[in-house]
Amino acid sequence: MKVKDKVFLALDFETTGLNPEFGDRIIEIAAIPIYNKKINFKYAFHTLVNPNIFIPGEVSKFHKLNNQDISNAPSLSEVFPRFKEYVDDSIIVSHNVKMDLRFLDIAAKESGMFSIDNYYIDTLEISKYYFDKGPYNLEFLSKKFNLGIKQFHRAWDDALSTAKLFQKYIKLFSFEAITNFIKKWGD
Repeated sequence: MKVKDKVFLALDFETTGLNPEFGDRIIEIAAIPIYNKKINFKYAFHTLVNPNIFIPGEVSKFHKLNNQDISNAPSLSEVFPRFKEYVDDSIIVSHNVKMDLRFLDIAAKESGMFSIDNYYIDTLEISKYYFDKGPYNLEFLSKKFNLGIKQFHRAWDDALSTAKLFQKYIKLFSFEAITNFIKKWGD
């Protein structure tokens, strides 16, 4: 695989909770492509998703999405096939990627499709490798590196923060060093 020719796709989800195996579901998806080390907003993906389950109040306080916000959004079974096609063979970039990919696995199953099996990079893993001390959350790292993100805990803002953090790490540590963190989901 020629990594330098690949599209890197910074993604983030908002969900009804943290445990997809216990019924929590995706309510917002954002994905921002990075090609040749540059963000390309023209080809970004963003949508709300109606999970057809109730969003708990304590979770709504976190991301500010409530049941009314998603009531007219498409269902995950409508969104997932488009999203899977959109992702194609890009390399996923996420902060705490395994949680996001677990949600995608459940979404695929519920949509009657195979899950993605893409390569991925976890900016959380990179952060822990290069920096002895945390915190390692996106908000802290975005402020530390002056990434210009003012809002957090919405899929678009967090995907953009992840994309900019990925770019920052390429500048700090080199593209080759960062691509050493690439792994394959499902292996």
